[in-house]
Amino acid sequence: MTRHRSINRRYATLAGELGLDVSSVKPIGWSATTVPEQTAAGYAGQLEELQAALVLWRRQEHRIGSGTRSRNLLAAVCGCGRRIRAAKATLAEAPIVCGACQEPFEPADSDEASN
Repeated sequence: MTRHRSINRRYATLAGELGLDVSSVKPIGWSATTVPEQTAAGYAGQLEELQAALVLWRRQEHRIGSGTRSRNLLAAVCGCGRRIRAAKATLAEAPIVCGACQEPFEPADSDEASN
């Protein structure tokens, strides 16, 4: 028996333990997998929970994916063009002064500062 067939047979055994129907397809082996109604009904609650969790995770994934900006920090720029990000409350509390030009950092975009 080749390694491929042994792995395929192991898959069929494990799938059967989970309630799945697996049949052999020539020449690739035990690969045609279906979910019987009884198994689907038995896992319905868990599948609904997983579906809800995936939606929440994907929403979070879009928020933290590459290229996104923090919604909590404002971009601020000084007189010489240096940029920082700071919380709105931090910028409102007292000036943050640039060490290079001695000018305060101000919100870079007036629309962003008003949000």
